Amino acid sequence: MSQNIEKEFKNLLNKGEYEALITAFNLDETEPIKQTNVYFDTPDYKLKELNSGLRIRMYEDKGEITLKTPIQENEKLETNDDLTLEEAKKLVDAHRMKASGNVADKLKELGIATEDLVIIGQLSTIRYDFPGDKGTYFLDKSFYQDQMDYELEFESESLDEGALAFQTFLKLHDIKVRKTKQKIERMLAYPNSTTHQ
Repeated sequence: MSQNIEKEFKNLLNKGEYEALITAFNLDETEPIKQTNVYFDTPDYKLKELNSGLRIRMYEDKGEITLKTPIQENEKLETNDDLTLEEAKKLVDAHRMKASGNVADKLKELGIATEDLVIIGQLSTIRYDFPGDKGTYFLDKSFYQDQMDYELEFESESLDEGALAFQTFLKLHDIKVRKTKQKIERMLAYPNSTTHQ
């Protein structure tokens, strides 16, 4: 099964902090990754109740389904299925989740049927990544409904070393520590008319 454990730290940024990191790491000289996340849940938000998130992510040339389920703080189990871009678009256009595969099997374990899932929202991100001490940084500008936000994510192999490296990085770059929700939670805070169709 295509699964991996994600050890991730995140911090919301203001525009000035975001632009300072773009400059500090010469990111404007690299091509960002553009991605669109389409989030699914049951109409009564069973996945949200389980602190889990389900999305179809579309890149410019491919797609993927990812189900994130919690292990402990800053650590999630990711279950994935690869899609072609055409497959991803067809599922999104039909407002359906794929009925077979790794993610469908994991959903079944959670007691959730794929036919009960609906689209609950969409979020698009322009992402830069760069290497850091003990892991990889991801610098995101995200758009959802009429909102836009900036975020720094850090993925590490070690929770302890990652937490220390991330805090050191924030301090070094004079970035204010902010309690940061997952993208799906931020998107759900601004519901729009495209949900539950």
